[in-house]
Amino acid sequence: MKSGGQLLQPKKRLNWIAGGILLGLLNAFAVATYGALGVSRNYVVADGFLLRLFGSDINSTNSYLSGMPATADWLFMIAPGMVIGGFLAALLTGSINTRSVPRLWKSRFGDSKPKRFAAAFAGGFLLLFGARIAGGCTSGLVLSGAGQLAVAGFVFGASIFASGIITAKLLYRRQAP
Repeated sequence: MKSGGQLLQPKKRLNWIAGGILLGLLNAFAVATYGALGVSRNYVVADGFLLRLFGSDINSTNSYLSGMPATADWLFMIAPGMVIGGFLAALLTGSINTRSVPRLWKSRFGDSKPKRFAAAFAGGFLLLFGARIAGGCTSGLVLSGAGQLAVAGFVFGASIFASGIITAKLLYRRQAP
């Protein structure tokens, strides 16, 4: 590893075609056995589980919670699987990044770890909150929607990339010297 927690040079990467085929197979399996592939519903499933664990019967009377699975199903395991899979992929390719504050963030906002983590948490919370209000998540709409050739999946995918580019331009714009 280089000094200062810098990114290691990757040893190898999965071919993008193979990765796309594997993702497509997972998506087809999800749609055939359950429905749209997505993970934001897992937070609601976990909430329902915790409510039942503590003796609450709100799941049966709340129309939103009653529509969620009563137990953890295989689709629930996608969330921890993404974390574990991401870690294993970084480990196998030698691309683990131990830097807490990326260089680009540091040059624009400073090297405060609490500020960086608070911004990441706030962004993640807003994304999840918006996903649950919309009744689904970005991965569900883009992956499953586009995988089923739904116009909404393509439109939303293009919107995500466009808004991401605009946001990055605004956040990381060059400041005058």
